[in-house]
Amino acid sequence: MHRKLTILFLACMIISLSVGTVEASTLEIDRVAVVTKVIDGDTFDIDSGDRVRFADINTPENIEVGYQEAKDYVAGLVEGKTVYLDIDDKYTIDTTGTRIVGVIYVNYNSTHYMNLNKALLQNHYATVWDHDNEFDPANWNLFESKTITTPNPSPTIQEFPIFVILVLVLVPVTLLLLGLKVYGKKQNAIISFATFQ
Repeated sequence: MHRKLTILFLACMIISLSVGTVEASTLEIDRVAVVTKVIDGDTFDIDSGDRVRFADINTPENIEVGYQEAKDYVAGLVEGKTVYLDIDDKYTIDTTGTRIVGVIYVNYNSTHYMNLNKALLQNHYATVWDHDNEFDPANWNLFESKTITTPNPSPTIQEFPIFVILVLVLVPVTLLLLGLKVYGKKQNAIISFATFQ
């Protein structure tokens, strides 16, 4: 019985740690908005009246080659649609003091968001323009699971990792079961000893 409990505990720990690994992500949704106007390939306006600037990337300006292509690419994905913003926790607003800075996510399918900042880089519409903020373009994933976090219009509260919850439940339950087993063996030993007396 002790061996079975140990195997069960180890299996549960492995599962909980693997689930925890899947949950590890850079995705944090601070705000949900609808895009009202695309300014260029790295800037757009949202329904609150705020202007949003893509973090850590740069697309061509209106006098540069590639401007229209980058703008059209972004417009096709976001104009009039819902976007999910991971707003920079360090500064929130860019150095001009007029634009919210963040990583932009759009619906990709029923199970995943697409990181538009990363998509612009991968499709060669943008280059990395790393600034002092919470983001690191080297750590971006193109797709993020929608099960990692739920969209929240208010600032995101960090979620408690699933493996921590499982460990907090599994360890006490396993120890309790082992304790009951040891207690049961002691009771049987006492009964056996009393019988032979």
